[in-house]
Amino acid sequence: MARVNLRAAFMSGLSSTVTAQQVFTNRVDEVAAFNRSVEGLRRTLDEAEVSPVVDRAQGRRNVLTLYGVGGIGKTTLSHELERRLLADATAGDRDDVVAVRVDLSEDGACDIESLLLRLRAGLGQLGSHWPAFDLALASYWARAHPGETLQEFLDSSPALRRASRSIGLGDQIAETVRDVDPAGLGGLTGLAHRAALATYRAVRDRVREGRLLADCELFAELVEADADYETLSYFPYLLAWDLDHLPQRGRPARRPTVCVFLDTFEMVNGRADRTVERLIQRCVYLMPNVLFVITGRNRIDWADAGAGGELDFAGPQHWPNLHFSNDTVEPRQHLVGYLSDSDADSYLSEALTRDGEPAMPAEVRRRIIAGGQGLPLYLDLSVSHFVALLARGGRPSPADFGGSFTAVATRSIRDLPREERDLVRTAALTDRVGADLLRAGQPNVPDGSVARFLRRPFLTHDDAYTLPYALHAALRHAIVEADRTLPDGWSDQDRSEVAARLLAWLGERLGPSSGRVAIAQALESGLKLSAAHGAFEDWMARATQRLVEAGQWSDLGAGLTAEPVATPEYRAVLAAIRGVQLRRTGHAADAVTLLVGAGEGVRSGSPTEQLVRIHLAHALRNHGDYTEAAEIYRALLGGDFDAAARYWLCDFDYLNGRFGTALGALREQRSRGPEDEGEQLRLIGHIWRVNARFDEATAAYTEAIDLARREDLAAAEAKALANLAQTVCWSGDTGAVRAATTRARELLDLVPNPVELVKLRSAEAVAHAVAGDARAATEAVGGTRQLADGIGYRGGHNLADVAQILLRVFGGDHDGARRTRAELDARTRRSGGNTYWVPIVTSWMEGVPKAVEHDPRIEWVDGPAVSLGRWAEVVARG
Repeated sequence: MARVNLRAAFMSGLSSTVTAQQVFTNRVDEVAAFNRSVEGLRRTLDEAEVSPVVDRAQGRRNVLTLYGVGGIGKTTLSHELERRLLADATAGDRDDVVAVRVDLSEDGACDIESLLLRLRAGLGQLGSHWPAFDLALASYWARAHPGETLQEFLDSSPALRRASRSIGLGDQIAETVRDVDPAGLGGLTGLAHRAALATYRAVRDRVREGRLLADCELFAELVEADADYETLSYFPYLLAWDLDHLPQRGRPARRPTVCVFLDTFEMVNGRADRTVERLIQRCVYLMPNVLFVITGRNRIDWADAGAGGELDFAGPQHWPNLHFSNDTVEPRQHLVGYLSDSDADSYLSEALTRDGEPAMPAEVRRRIIAGGQGLPLYLDLSVSHFVALLARGGRPSPADFGGSFTAVATRSIRDLPREERDLVRTAALTDRVGADLLRAGQPNVPDGSVARFLRRPFLTHDDAYTLPYALHAALRHAIVEADRTLPDGWSDQDRSEVAARLLAWLGERLGPSSGRVAIAQALESGLKLSAAHGAFEDWMARATQRLVEAGQWSDLGAGLTAEPVATPEYRAVLAAIRGVQLRRTGHAADAVTLLVGAGEGVRSGSPTEQLVRIHLAHALRNHGDYTEAAEIYRALLGGDFDAAARYWLCDFDYLNGRFGTALGALREQRSRGPEDEGEQLRLIGHIWRVNARFDEATAAYTEAIDLARREDLAAAEAKALANLAQTVCWSGDTGAVRAATTRARELLDLVPNPVELVKLRSAEAVAHAVAGDARAATEAVGGTRQLADGIGYRGGHNLADVAQILLRVFGGDHDGARRTRAELDARTRRSGGNTYWVPIVTSWMEGVPKAVEHDPRIEWVDGPAVSLGRWAEVVARG
């Protein structure tokens, strides 16, 4: 066992000669298997006629699996293998041996972006030049993370920050980008998003011209593919390709040795949903020149044909060494067994010594060995118990030891003073703790007790985390079970009350200036506590909304379910998150269905109820039900989301022709930031546009575009450009429309928004119609409808109807124009919005007086005759 943390032996105040040792019980078979695996992979690569990186049909022989029950010592073994690998490299004066460690239980470790960047950081120890991966990453990043620099992401988690800073990862990638596009460098590492977009276009254009990495198969496809996790999960191939082409640095006969240690693998292969495992498996398969050492509780089933429906690469043809029948050829799968009695006795003898001799009597060691059955964590706790007895001045006897693992956990709790017993129970409730969190959970416990508890040997420490301490997962579960048998053990109600205090403390740390990373980490911990212990705090609803507004909605709530003890509020927050995810991916109707009943049982008027309601309103609006959405927005006035509700009510006034009312309310609203200010400018532009005051509309949209560019808001810039195209199109200036739509589509390649694509196509239809190109206009009308149907955007058909009516009026088909107008009238009345289009198109067919009579409720900004007269001039000019 490499990690036997016995600080208690030093903190007990004893004047004895007992000493604690760092002991690794020598698992000879596993160590030998690792050494053979390293050599076996090298031999496989050397003997291959074609590199398996290129020949992706070759079976993979790059996975060593060490699996066994919790507490058996897998993590310890993994660390020891890494230590020996690097020690041997140092002894052999080799600087081409790299180890990368990823604990999949760490926050964000299962995220494919973080995983790939940690791999890239590890490989960066071999050199700074990884062109295929770095350039593809720059292209991906510009589109997938508009406005977020790579360096911000690298600094967002402790493990990734440590890995990247150790080799200056941001600078390495920046240097590669500089070789291709010196002007666009800043966008990736720390300056404007506009520069990042320029980098993407520079890489894309050079790839299309065949001037960049033409010998790297599929590089071009990966650069041009959609910027999503599916695409990103194939980037390990680029890392492997770069590794294959790494300069030999004067050692042509020796290839680098790279080992990736994936620990706590049960975090991904123990789930019903195997999406994350599929992405990681793809990574392993596409890097056949790297040895992956996987440690976890379960044997992996990749070589079993039955996994074919859930994983990309399944069956013995893909993983010939991982099948059950292979018990000789390395690398393969190994069950990490319990320690033998002799190994266990070696550990107990060496863990504590006095004058060079074992401090534990032989009878005590035999008792522990009989009870522990070779489980290293059991032995570790037993040593701690021995030290605790000595500290109290006792003479440990065999009767003090043995029993089940739960019994050992029970003794561990009993060894602690009363205050520390409550602290260990508190620590068992959550993944990570710190002194302040413990004080929040146990406000009556003295600071001295907290300090002593944090020095206990069963806590691990990593100061890279804000909450740096953690209990072993197996011990956490055992403590909860053991506590039920103790006279002063906690009840479920006790745990819920402490969980509530922990939740309150997590929320108190968040303020208006808290960053997205801090909010996301607090929310993840809070939701886990809430799910397990039936507690809830209102800040979780507000934090969810802040992350959604910041665009951080895709991974919220990952892996969480509605547990039986969960509160209605917790269930409602999960439903709201899922509703956002459905709506943002084009499933507005499904989002409405989910959210309609999601607030059942939630306190009326609470932030959680408001969270559900505002996202139900957004889903209804996306689905075309403007009236019902507006009713919800009105009900939210004066609450936590008042400002957002007021904005969308202004939008509803605009949609229903109450232009003066909307303008007045917008001018009274205070901006909540650049994004909000841009939305207000665009809405003002909408009002001028539908009143045919095109110069004022153009000015408002231009101001919104300039603001978006200054603030690196690519999505907002794309929207404003689409609106600008919808304005200039009425002049028939196809060149101006083309300039706006081209720029907008470039941005929408990076920040997809299918609704804006519908608007762009409709603007092209109008411009062609006004310019007299009936064929192009007809084609664009059909394209508008096709795009609208593809995403279920009913409002897109309104835009198509307007363009089609204009086209038919120019063509003299007034009967056809009237039929389309009737459809437009019925659709807008049903939806409760966009009704102003009917009098506008009527002015083209029947003149301004008839148009004025159509709907006298519309508040035209200059009066109906003047405003509709301007619209009639569109046809007159055409």
